[in-house]
Amino acid sequence: MRPAWALGWALALAESYLQAGGFVLHLETDCPLSADGQVLWANWTLSFNKIPFVCYDNDLQQFQPCGLGEFFPWNYTSVPISNWLDGQLPGQGQKAAAACLGQTHSLWGRTGERRTPPNVRIFPVTPRNTPAPIMLACVAWGFFPSEVDLSWWWNGALVKSGMGPPKLSSNGDWTYQARLTLPVDPEKGGVYTCRVAHVSLTEAVTKDWAPGLPLDLRVKVGAAGAVLGIGVVFFGVACSIFIKRMKEREAAGYVRLEGNSYPEGPRLLPARSPPTP
Repeated sequence: MRPAWALGWALALAESYLQAGGFVLHLETDCPLSADGQVLWANWTLSFNKIPFVCYDNDLQQFQPCGLGEFFPWNYTSVPISNWLDGQLPGQGQKAAAACLGQTHSLWGRTGERRTPPNVRIFPVTPRNTPAPIMLACVAWGFFPSEVDLSWWWNGALVKSGMGPPKLSSNGDWTYQARLTLPVDPEKGGVYTCRVAHVSLTEAVTKDWAPGLPLDLRVKVGAAGAVLGIGVVFFGVACSIFIKRMKEREAAGYVRLEGNSYPEGPRLLPARSPPTP
């Protein structure tokens, strides 16, 4: 608590240069990383009303006035504070770097070093800047890292017009999505295939599209037709078995008899007595 109290007292003296009635003092630390997750350096910045005031210089290994603290008359306060911090916090750069290593290694293992495969889908979109009646969009999403390759194929042959770089965007949750479009003439026929290659995949993922019903819908229709056909076959077999058994019973001498099914005969109501004269 002593460093914060001393810094607050020193900056309170500097407040007399401001017209405002108060000030905000905050300490900001961060750890810039390289592309492979290595800690480059550790930032240590003391800010006054959101303006840098005293910073730690990693090259000089000491505190220095920065931002507002470099200008008159603020330097009369920032220089003593920098000297005081050098005496109170020796080796701040090494300590901050060590703290960054301890904090980032576990985080980088769960984020930067992970490999998440993409999901892939094809769907038609509104054509723009093209005479083609249909434009297909191949979308890959939810993958990490961001490097991904998308390409279009037609009947197994690479389509040169579908080899451009995909449109890449971040989802904001350490995953990315990419999109590559292709103008299509349905009368040409054939099967269009989107191929997606990513470092998380042992082999590329492919999705097909053909004019007419979508492939997944055609699969569902075919499955429904097959189930209906099987049901008709079972119904026909059941009917034939029933007819066969009825014929076997008649051949065995079973004859339906006419008459009442009750052995005691029909139940009769009692006769009414004639009225007495």
